[in-house]
Amino acid sequence: MEHLQSVWKDAPAISRSFTVIPLVFHCASWRWSRELDVLKLSLDSFRNEGHYWAIFTAPFWEPAGGGLLQSLFALLVAYWILSGLPRIERAMGSGKLLLWSCCATIAVNVVFLLFALVLDLFYQARSWYSIWPLIPTRGLVPVAIYALTVHSLAAGEAETTLVGIPLKRKHYPLAIVVFFCLLNGAAELGVVAALALGYLRERIQIDAVLPSDGKIQRWERSPVLFFGRRLFNGRWVRITEADATAGTALFGEARLPMQGRPVGRQQAPPEFRAFQGSGHRLGR
Repeated sequence: MEHLQSVWKDAPAISRSFTVIPLVFHCASWRWSRELDVLKLSLDSFRNEGHYWAIFTAPFWEPAGGGLLQSLFALLVAYWILSGLPRIERAMGSGKLLLWSCCATIAVNVVFLLFALVLDLFYQARSWYSIWPLIPTRGLVPVAIYALTVHSLAAGEAETTLVGIPLKRKHYPLAIVVFFCLLNGAAELGVVAALALGYLRERIQIDAVLPSDGKIQRWERSPVLFFGRRLFNGRWVRITEADATAGTALFGEARLPMQGRPVGRQQAPPEFRAFQGSGHRLGR
């Protein structure tokens, strides 16, 4: 408990937001599951019901319909985010992390919808019963898988292990996604989409569409936008306070999103693993 209090105390604004908001919606879904169902993203809800906003809201939608196990998983993801995201926020700045997360979310969800559409058309052409339009994507895991893939591909041929099995770090995200799919099957189509987008990172440069550092700095000084404000009592890390070297723990030698300059390729980046640690902090 003391460790959690310490982690929470040090967490900046966006890290706190990404931890609290999904948990709030998760708890609320125990009572208002039908009302909050409009936050989910599926091909059917997007195409037939017009829930276009779900492209943005899907990461915060983690329903409690799975019972206690689903709630424990939501708590695990929240702990993972709270443990690993603050150092990335301090590296990028809160504004850039927020914008990059929004762009990554949109990209992952668009690829998810394309995958669902292609699979649905294929099943219809074969006269098979298609469940793909009803399969939702939810939670922050797809965006985290995309970030993990970007990091792992930066290491390339470096070696790592997964539950004692040696493998190259460029294959590590694939092994994680296979694990998720074995657990949940088709329900993890969003994770598969995130993996595919991560492997296409050289062709699809998400950070290329982001505003410049100067524009972010002007937004943070603006009295109109919430940029630069405290969120959930967490300090906003301004772009002028960002320390790019702190972000290599996740993105390593790959170009740190929104920093705009490459990091040397002579040495593999420090290893980042989902759900690893000494029993105190995940991803460390």
